[in-house]
Amino acid sequence: MDINYFEQVWGKRKTDKAARQVFWDNRAEEFNAKTHKNENGKRLNSVLELLISKGMLKEERSVLDVGCGPGKYSIEFAKHANSVTGIDISPRMIEFAMENAGKESLNNVSFELLDWEEVDIKAMGWEKKFDLVFASMCPAINSRNTLEKMVGASKNCCFLSTFVEREDSVKDHLSSFIDWQNAKKDFSKTIYSAFNILWLTGFRPEITYLDTEWENVYTMDRAIELYISHFEMTQPLSTEQRAYITDYLGQIAENGLIKEKTKAKIAWMHWKI
Repeated sequence: MDINYFEQVWGKRKTDKAARQVFWDNRAEEFNAKTHKNENGKRLNSVLELLISKGMLKEERSVLDVGCGPGKYSIEFAKHANSVTGIDISPRMIEFAMENAGKESLNNVSFELLDWEEVDIKAMGWEKKFDLVFASMCPAINSRNTLEKMVGASKNCCFLSTFVEREDSVKDHLSSFIDWQNAKKDFSKTIYSAFNILWLTGFRPEITYLDTEWENVYTMDRAIELYISHFEMTQPLSTEQRAYITDYLGQIAENGLIKEKTKAKIAWMHWKI
């Protein structure tokens, strides 16, 4: 097997950029609110411990956070590194990130509205610029090209975390009806393909696995908005599909609320350049 094989296995779902921005804008407030709560806070601390223990995060180092969201990791990195740059496709996420950094009075972190899939690291002057290129649960790392850009922007090390298994009590049922390009199968492809592409390129990635679970609770209107925008990232929904989502959510609602239970296995992969 060669690199081309794993590139084909990984593939890349076609997505609509405007629809992706809408979806992540819609989730920005939710992500911002739970940044340090429960499982998210524990995971944040565990990632920091790993990066520091491996020497990937130090005072004199620079960091690029791809898919920074509301700045959860970028802001913590700024307390341990010399400089941090966070990028995200969502304007609302970037707004929250800037507000959160301002509250911490940090002047060594900046945020830019950028789509990693479209970023030209040479034109940006980012070739071998950052000591650590970091991407946590970032959908933009979805192909050989986006992975190689992480490597190209780093002069020291990289970190990538992603799902390898995931079960969503509500979303999985809706996916089976909508046939969302077999999205569920894509979870294992990222870490499997990325690891092998890196290995065949001469890197020796290390992987740690984490089992986790959580529950999200939404109002009926909020759930309809989120699930429709989720599926529309890759395909326009028909009137029938929209109606099915609304009807199904109405059937499972409890006191007007939708509960989504998620169980997942997450991989943390890091490698030296």
